[in-house]
Amino acid sequence: MASDPGTNKITLWFIAGFLVLVVGGVIIAGAYNSSNSSATLTTPPGFVATTAPALTSADWTVGDATSSVTFIEYGDYECPACGEYEPIVEQLISNYGNRVLFAFRNFPLYTIHPNAGISAQAAEAAGMEGGVAAFWQMHNMLYAKQNDWVTTDPSQVVAKYFNGYAQSIGLNVATFDTDINSTQVMNKISTDVTGGNSASIDHTPTFFLNLKQIPNPTTYAQFAAVLDAALASSTAK
Repeated sequence: MASDPGTNKITLWFIAGFLVLVVGGVIIAGAYNSSNSSATLTTPPGFVATTAPALTSADWTVGDATSSVTFIEYGDYECPACGEYEPIVEQLISNYGNRVLFAFRNFPLYTIHPNAGISAQAAEAAGMEGGVAAFWQMHNMLYAKQNDWVTTDPSQVVAKYFNGYAQSIGLNVATFDTDINSTQVMNKISTDVTGGNSASIDHTPTFFLNLKQIPNPTTYAQFAAVLDAALASSTAK
C-alpha cells in the first residue's frame, strides 16, 4: 500500500523539529554547565594543602588589615604565569580590598629565571625607601612591564629599566641603587623564600587562603568564589 506524501512530509518535519529541540537543549545545558564550572575550583589528584607562615608586620600587605580572611601570593617577578595572573589579582584587590587582607611574598626561581632575584630586590628596595605604597607601585610596574626587562642581562637591568621605574614613582635613584643590594633587602627575600620552602612550594604563583594553600584558580570567578566562601564562613562564626 502506497504511503501518503503529505503524511511523510509531516513526519519528516516533526522529526526535524524534535532534533532541533534536542540539539538546542544540549547547547543550552552545555552553556549553563560551562558558566557554572567557571566558578568551581577543583582539587587536582595528589594536592596537599600546606601551611604558610603567619603574616607579620614585615609583610607587604594591602586591603583590610582587620579582616579575618587573608590571601597570600608567593610569586616571582620574572615568572610568565605570575605575569598572567597579575591582572586577576589586581582586580581581586580592587573588588575585595575592603574585606580581605592581601599579601605578596617573594619566591624567585633563581635556577630558571636569571632576573628573578634582582627584580625581587627592586620591589623590596622600593618599599624600603618609599614604604608600602612604593612597594606596590614597583610590584605592579614590574609585572606590567615584564616583557620589556625580562630578557635583559641581570648586570644591566637595574640601570636600563629599574632605575627609571624607581624615578617614575618618585624615589631617589641613588638611594634606590644603594638599597637594592642592602642586607635588609636580601634578608627580607631570604625570609620569604624560607617560609615558602617550609610550605613546600614548588611553583609560582602559589596562593594561600587563611594560610592554607589552595589549588591555583584559573579564572576570576573561581578566585571570587573562594573568597566569597571564606568571607561567608568568617561572618557565620
